[in-house]
Amino acid sequence: MDSKLLYRLKEGDRDAFNTVYWRYSPKVYNTVLYLLNDSDAAEDIVQELFLTIWERRGQIQPELNFEAYIATIARNLAYNYVRKAFHNNQSVEDINDSNLITNSDEGAIEAESLREYIFNVISSFPEMRRKVFIMSRFENLSHAEIAEKLTISERTVAVHIYHALKELRKVLGDKAVAFLLIYLSM
Repeated sequence: MDSKLLYRLKEGDRDAFNTVYWRYSPKVYNTVLYLLNDSDAAEDIVQELFLTIWERRGQIQPELNFEAYIATIARNLAYNYVRKAFHNNQSVEDINDSNLITNSDEGAIEAESLREYIFNVISSFPEMRRKVFIMSRFENLSHAEIAEKLTISERTVAVHIYHALKELRKVLGDKAVAFLLIYLSM
């Protein structure tokens, strides 16, 4: 992105902000929609993200990767959305809270509790399914790399991942996939 535009945004230039908004909001919306599968939530998060950018414009560092900055904020907002849904034992679609940003110790404790719960579910998988899932989602290995390391077919790798995700959905509901995508992208 043009660093001059970011300097203008940092100084409070509303035209620069509008340019940034129209340049990035569709991508943010599509990413969050993919993660949460909820268009209302995606719209809320886009609005919250750009409100945050405006409020924190003085902290923008134009020489750094602005796309990464936006992606981090979007990921955190989506993660907090899913965390609140999980904490309130609601489906992701039922949450409609515009106050999505939280940085409290309580939130960190809840997030850690959720991580532990998911790891307990993963540890209950049969050994090969657990290995394949961990290699895929935590070590970011391709199906071919996993198949080679474990001397199994790529199709078997795909089946193990399918069953692992199916089990997570059964245990945690549809929130699991959204949370995993967010959590694993951190």
